[in-house]
Amino acid sequence: MATETLNDFIGKKVTIFAEGELGGFQGTILAVENNWLKIEDKKTIRLLNADMIMQIQLKKQE
Repeated sequence: MATETLNDFIGKKVTIFAEGELGGFQGTILAVENNWLKIEDKKTIRLLNADMIMQIQLKKQE
């Protein structure tokens, strides 16, 4: 996945679906550096390789 596009999602709560995951997980994207995303959820901070991302969902603000 092109990381330039992911910069638009910094600071937003998203649902990410990655290769090898049975379900998606929700979190806030904190940073995008090189090919890595730093994502925070309620209990953890994860580093996710952008090549493993299959889909990102961002809910529209109503």
